[in-house]
Order: sequence, then C-alpha cells, then structure tokens
Amino acid sequence: MRLTHRTREARAVVPAQAGVRAWVEVRKYYRGKTEPHFYHAQHNLILNKGLDYGLANWGEIINHPVERVQYCGFEQLFVYVAVGTGTAAPDVGQTGLQSELARTAANLGLGAGRTRQRLSDGVHRVTFTRAFDYGQANGNLTEFGASHSGNAADGTHTRELFRDSRGNPIVITKTSNERLAITYHFEVTLTPTVETDQGSIDLLDQNNNVVMTRLVRGLWIGRNTSNMDDYLGFIGDNGRAQSIGNWVTSQQSNMNYLDTTDVNGGRYGSRLTYTNGNYYRDVEGERGPEENNVNIFAYGLAGFVNWQVSYKIRFVDGTGADNPIAKNKDYRLKLALRMSVSRL
Repeated sequence: MRLTHRTREARAVVPAQAGVRAWVEVRKYYRGKTEPHFYHAQHNLILNKGLDYGLANWGEIINHPVERVQYCGFEQLFVYVAVGTGTAAPDVGQTGLQSELARTAANLGLGAGRTRQRLSDGVHRVTFTRAFDYGQANGNLTEFGASHSGNAADGTHTRELFRDSRGNPIVITKTSNERLAITYHFEVTLTPTVETDQGSIDLLDQNNNVVMTRLVRGLWIGRNTSNMDDYLGFIGDNGRAQSIGNWVTSQQSNMNYLDTTDVNGGRYGSRLTYTNGNYYRDVEGERGPEENNVNIFAYGLAGFVNWQVSYKIRFVDGTGADNPIAKNKDYRLKLALRMSVSRL
C-alpha cells in the first residue's frame, strides 16, 4: 500500500500565502546635475501577466544577462523599465504598454541597481532603479511599466499611467537635457508569521480511501543570521533566488528549527506545472521506504541556502500539541502545499 498525503479541494487546505504590490518613484535630473529637479511617486499595477510570470518562474535559478545575478521569478519583473505615450486606462488583463517609446535596464548611477530589505516579520521589499539617458525616451510620457525582457515585443508585467496625488493622469515631459530615473519598489507580505490553525488534511491510500486525518498549523519562519536576514522561499535576502519545492521532514517535537533528512528523496520535491490564471503554485515531495518506522511531526517549504525551512506545517491535535504521523518504513508518504499570490 502506498500512503499518500492529499488535502480536500486540490490541496487548498494548507496554503502559504503572499500578497504583492508595487510602486514607483520618478526623478528628473538636468544635464550634469546630481540632485533631481523633479520628483514624483505613485502606485503601479501588477498585471495578471506579471503574476503568471512570477509564479511560473518562481524559484528558478537564472543568470540574467543584465546584472548577471540569480533572480527568483518575481524579481525578474522589474529588470527593465519601459515608458510610453499611451493613455488607455490600465487593466489587469493588459500585456504591455499601449504605445511604448523606450525601455532600459541601465542605472546611470542615479540609484541602487537592486536592494533588498526585511521591513518586519513577513514583509520584504526589493528595489530597482532604472534610468533613461539624455538621448532616450524624450517626449511627453504618459505611461510606464516593467519587464524581464529588453524586447518591446515581450510587453510588460506592470502598467500604469503617470498620475497626480488625486489619481488624475498627468504628462511627464523629458527633454534631451534631462535624465529620467524610475525606482521600482516591489513589496511582498507573507502570511501567517505566527503559527496559525490551517484546518485539516486527509491522508489517502492508493485507492483514495481516507486512512488518517490531521489538524495542521502553519507559519512563515523568519531568522536573523550573520550572513542573511531571512531564509525565505519567496525572496532571498542574500541576493539569490530561493528554491521552491524542496521538502523537509522532522522527527523532533521542537519545531522552532526543523532538521533535514536525505532518506530516499525525503528532502527533495518538485513544483507542479503552473497554469496561467491560477495565481497559485503547487509543490509536493515524497518520503519513500526506509530502514525504520518514523514519526513525522512537520514538513515545510525550503530554500536552497543551507536548505533551511521557510514555511512550516506542523501536525497537531485539538489542543495544538504535536500529533505526528506514524509512517511505516515500507510506505511512501507524499506531502503537498499550495503557494497562493494576490495583489495587496
């Protein structure tokens, strides 16, 4: 018999959740000047296309040709910044600017190329600055967006009109005597960060019969270390992407820091194929036959840096005490989790 873990409603009972938002700061600099003479800040809309791209490439290890560093999927959304002259109202279903004029991945020394901040438990911000030189993007600019690609044919993952403080569209005019810098802020809020009841899961046998039910609690785990602010499966504060779908089990009741295991693939898992428009990504892993019976107290989503757990799910009873799964050494145990992303 193969003992597998599944949850009702396509694994939706045990979610790890992330909310995302983006906004920009716009500055103009006269020729030869280091202080801006124009400043503007506003919200930016992440398109459906952007959510799809971020999830489809979530956890990929990509050496990007521009900065030659490793990004996770969502950070790639902002490598290039584009501006244009279109005036159509932004909509989440759009795939690019209405009338693109120019795009760039240059920085021109007008801001940090990329920085990361951990603002609080579960709240993380990535910042990119991109700049247009004197001979670029000159004219009356009305729209802007960001992309992973330097090719205008690939569109953008975000789009918004330049707007004033009341939300009314405005025109930003750039001349050949000015540089234009646009700083993108991408913020992620991960929930929950305090261990929270997440309902129950059913364990099914190979014939889809329920053989065991467990209540679960989950949380995103934050750590402070000498070389990294946090180990996260969503954004890596160490300057690298984090691997998704590497599963960790524990045989200890102390769940503050989970121990890893390499027993017949118990540590490794896989991301299931992403479907555009779902805005969630399923990941699962399996612990196979082994030498001894084992109690499984918890499992989690791990990043590739030291294989530390980022999101933890603990099996509990009605009082919140540990209630491990007793895994027979001859059985296989499959565990799954769903990562959902939404706009804030």
